[in-house]
Amino acid sequence: MQTIYPLITAVCCICCTTFIHAQNTCPMDHLPEHYQSYHLTERLNFEGEDLYDYINGGAELYLSYGLTKMTGAKYNAENLPQITVEIYEMTSPKDAFGVYTQSRDREEHEFGQGSQRFNDFILFWKGRFFVVINTHKATPESSEAIRHFATLTDRAISAESFLPDLVNALPSEGLIPGGYLYFHHYIWLNAYFFIADYNIVNITDSTDAILAKYGPPEARCYLLLVEYSTASEAAAAALQLQKGFAPELRPGDPFVLMEDGTWFALRQKENRLIAVFNGSTRQQVEALYHSAF
Repeated sequence: MQTIYPLITAVCCICCTTFIHAQNTCPMDHLPEHYQSYHLTERLNFEGEDLYDYINGGAELYLSYGLTKMTGAKYNAENLPQITVEIYEMTSPKDAFGVYTQSRDREEHEFGQGSQRFNDFILFWKGRFFVVINTHKATPESSEAIRHFATLTDRAISAESFLPDLVNALPSEGLIPGGYLYFHHYIWLNAYFFIADYNIVNITDSTDAILAKYGPPEARCYLLLVEYSTASEAAAAALQLQKGFAPELRPGDPFVLMEDGTWFALRQKENRLIAVFNGSTRQQVEALYHSAF
């Protein structure tokens, strides 16, 4: 038995060294020069202001999640549609997850820590990376190739991470699959439902927020969860939301019928703010409101 311990130590050292090396390499380095009929014809590398040139009209989305750089490649083959691999490196895993929630509309788990696949594109997140692989036309060859590139990129990203705590706080009953956004920039407050044209709940880079859809389309309501650094920040945000969105709200009763006939609820609990918008009935709002605690 004593001879086993040096062997285990040696194996652990090798594994740790390999893991650290993998963490410090770019996933793009693991993509091939050739795959079947496809050849790598252009490498992509964009940082800073150059991102605006590449991400035509969409840079603000990525930059609001702390994008540091984008690497990737374009593959071409004779008589086949072009394939583009884009690997977005964010400042943290929760930012990569946030961009992913903005891009997917259903939850799958074929690649990374969450993915969505069609015949002409694949997107997924893993660790601090958000990956998009697409082709402008789906053919049997291009669809198979983008799956291959997704598999290679997934394997190249060794680090995984936990979901933000707020995700686990979402009530599961009635939640639309893939129907929530994670963010920390106030502009995304209005992604599903117009709340305000200003930062009404004081969201900052250090504030985590989730906006989620519940119920069928004809009775759709929205749950907002925001987590602040302190309880006093949460209290100030709740007061501002109450004054700016629902001044009819009275102390002691967190539920109010709005002028448009929908129900609204608001509460601050410790360092979190909980709000329900657009409820069809008080019962619907009460059920979602109480299940969020």
